[in-house]
Amino acid sequence: MPLPLLAALLSLIGARFMLFHPGHYYNMQDDMQLIRQMEFESCLKDGQIPCRWTPRLGYGYGYPEFNFYPPLPYIVGQVFRTVGLSYLETVKYGAVVQFIAAALAMYLLASSVFGPLGGLLSSVFYSFAPYHALNIFVRGAYNEAWASVFFPLIFHFSRQLILRRRSSDFWLLSLSVSGLLLSHNPMALIFLPPLAVWCLFWFLKTKDFIKILPLSLAGLFGLCLSAFFTLPLLFETKYVQIETMFRNYFDFRAHFVSLNQLFISNFWGDGPSVWQEADGMSFMVGYLHWLLPLLLLLYFFFRLLRRQKISSSLFLSSMLILFAGFYLFLTHSQSTPVWLLLPPIQKIQFPWRFLNPSLFLLSLSVGILPLLLKKLPSNKIKIIIGVLVFLVIALNFSHFYPVTSGAVSEKDKFSGQSWINQITSGIYDYLPKTAATAAKKAAVEYVDLVDPAETKYEIYGQKHGTDWLFFNIHLDRSAKVYLSQLYFPNFKITDFGREINFDVDPELGRMVVSLTPGHHQLYLRLHSTPIRIIANCLSLFSWSFMFLYWLNPPWKPPKSKA
Repeated sequence: MPLPLLAALLSLIGARFMLFHPGHYYNMQDDMQLIRQMEFESCLKDGQIPCRWTPRLGYGYGYPEFNFYPPLPYIVGQVFRTVGLSYLETVKYGAVVQFIAAALAMYLLASSVFGPLGGLLSSVFYSFAPYHALNIFVRGAYNEAWASVFFPLIFHFSRQLILRRRSSDFWLLSLSVSGLLLSHNPMALIFLPPLAVWCLFWFLKTKDFIKILPLSLAGLFGLCLSAFFTLPLLFETKYVQIETMFRNYFDFRAHFVSLNQLFISNFWGDGPSVWQEADGMSFMVGYLHWLLPLLLLLYFFFRLLRRQKISSSLFLSSMLILFAGFYLFLTHSQSTPVWLLLPPIQKIQFPWRFLNPSLFLLSLSVGILPLLLKKLPSNKIKIIIGVLVFLVIALNFSHFYPVTSGAVSEKDKFSGQSWINQITSGIYDYLPKTAATAAKKAAVEYVDLVDPAETKYEIYGQKHGTDWLFFNIHLDRSAKVYLSQLYFPNFKITDFGREINFDVDPELGRMVVSLTPGHHQLYLRLHSTPIRIIANCLSLFSWSFMFLYWLNPPWKPPKSKA
């Protein structure tokens, strides 16, 4: 059996719940996967592309969710929706695709550096890293899980671009960078340092520093491809209250982990992350995930002390392990001075998020083992690798299954308290600064209230989309009409096609129009700000340029005339 296929099939052992329990739903801490997919699909159907405003969230007052929350998992999910799968099936099969993609991406990278058997070993270690299970089955952190798909791809194509001169590596690296930016921005931030060290290693090995230019251009082009999301995220965060995401419970000091949690404890649960070791979920590295790299590192230092020749592969593997060790150090409270010295890393909220790139580096490092055993007969090497593959799956097998699950239908998730939980979850994360507080009860459709209260009014002909409302209203007196819609730049309101001024309710951040007695026809719509227009155009141009380049590459010889 081809080893890439074997790596993909083995990864499905970790995704067995999604494949064999189609009618079941499992508990996850970020229980918004279904509603986000629903909102994303509504945007596409309504022509709001790219999706920015989600009308059902924020207790029905609307929310700028996808202006700040990366869309890639829901772009993937929409493929399943298009072929007719339910939202529940879409979320689960999206996780299956993530499992396969991560396994194949790591195989591609590790096999190119350490050979096919090394690729298989690294792929299985990566697929069955406990933190991978934590993201999918406990936290429901699909975005962070998808970020881990692009770690190996960026490493691979950056190396390829340094070692050889092929335009395909440039485009694939750009796509990989774009994929990471559209998956999880904090992961992109903390992935940069190991990427820089990785590229430096290959620059020093090839002594071809001129490749810094195409490498930088590929990264820049990847940013352009994702600009429709990345630029508004960078420049419009000032409009929302993100402070709540980094204080009190979310202060990084409350989420350090202990050495016991990292290396010794085998506890597994689906509870919350809390102060010190009372966490309800696990932050283990994995026994083989730290033991085998430790042995490799000891072997490196043994050869170093004995002044024996050290291959570039062993040096590379050791460098990866040391960097992973530094990132694991950042998950421990002893690293507090580093966190205070480098404020940008505080934006990742939870120190244990450094487990994600750490386990990527550790999984890649073990791929060197077949090269270290090359003096043994090939059959013995295969047996050793097979035993390690079996052990890493066996040791972590039970983690790749939800702690709590049940036959909860999609109808159940979209009704009652479960529905309320979804449309109000994270309601303070991107709450516009024009609101002093988030809504405590559901919005009334179109008009929340009219002041004065004794005003008699009638609403008719109403309709709405994802980022617009339209309705007729007849008033018997002058009144202030509180629309059931939060303000966010650049909402505009017209009355019979003429733009009118409006105020913003200082309490909930709703838009308020002052109307005279009589008939009014109100149309409210979210328009693009200058930065959104620039970002959209930049991405549209970049994607168009790339496709046209692929369809008609300049190196393709012209057809000879008959």
